[in-house]
Amino acid sequence: MALRGLSRVLVVSTGLALGGLSFTPRADAAIVRGIQEVLAGILQVPLSTIAGTFSGPPVIGTVFGAVHGVVSGVGLVTHGALELAASGVSIAKTVAPFVLPFLL
Repeated sequence: MALRGLSRVLVVSTGLALGGLSFTPRADAAIVRGIQEVLAGILQVPLSTIAGTFSGPPVIGTVFGAVHGVVSGVGLVTHGALELAASGVSIAKTVAPFVLPFLL
C-alpha cells in the first residue's frame, strides 16, 4: 500500500515539474478556439447569405442573410482575435523566465 502512495506522489510531482515547463492547457485551448472563431467568422458571410437565400423570400432573404452574416462574422472574428491575444499573453508569461536569461 505504501508503495502505491509513493509511486503516485512521484508521478504527480514529475507531472507538475514537466507541466511547469510546457504551456498551460488553458492557453493551448484558447489558441485553438481563437483560430476556430476567426475562421468561422470569415466563413459566416457566405454561409449566412446562402442560408438566407434558400430559406427566405428571394431578395429579402439574401439581404437579411448577408447582414446577419456580417454582424455575426464581425463578432466572431473580434472575439477570436481577443482570445488569441489573451492566450499569447498567457504563454508569454509562461515562457518569459526561460527566455530572459538568454536575452541578457
